[in-house]
Amino acid sequence: MKLEKAILYVERIADGCNPVNNVPMEEDSVLHNPNVIRCMYFIKKLLEEVHKNRGYVGGKPKNSDKQPFPLDVKNLFAYKEDKAISRVVEQINEPLDEYTYQKLSYKTVMKWLIKQEYLHELVFNKFENKTFKVPTDKGLQVGIRTEERVRADGAGYVVTLYGQQAQEFIVDNLEAMLLSEAAEKIEEKAHNFKKALTTEVPHD
Repeated sequence: MKLEKAILYVERIADGCNPVNNVPMEEDSVLHNPNVIRCMYFIKKLLEEVHKNRGYVGGKPKNSDKQPFPLDVKNLFAYKEDKAISRVVEQINEPLDEYTYQKLSYKTVMKWLIKQEYLHELVFNKFENKTFKVPTDKGLQVGIRTEERVRADGAGYVVTLYGQQAQEFIVDNLEAMLLSEAAEKIEEKAHNFKKALTTEVPHD
């Protein structure tokens, strides 16, 4: 690749060698100047970052620059064990190139499950009135369940787990979840636009 060759050539120059044949240059060559050497190593570092980040310097590409989450990734999903929703989503995202595709957010899944009444928020008095998202009767029917656990400090809490049926149910409904999220965003933009139009502009 051109970028890899550029990195190689810059590295050779930084080492005081001919970039083409890697033969050391004469002692009085400008390539042995400390300022030139530092400059070449700086350029090499930048090129390596560009190579690592697929053309981006200073971090990963913005989400808006990536391609939409690919629904066909669901064909690669296979149940491994019962787990929390964040880990289910993490497994769904595993095959994706983080520099190319937008990833699925567990919040997208959670919002849809709540909206479709598979989950609801419930206050647990015995756990200091903390609120946890737990399955409804409808959620129990698709394989979502809860477990009560205790932390190392003795504090109790509730964890919601997704079995094989629940995980496959989520994967099968990914398109519906993404469409629902997109509709919510459109509705929010329309609401904000309407609000901006109806807001009175103060006059001097």
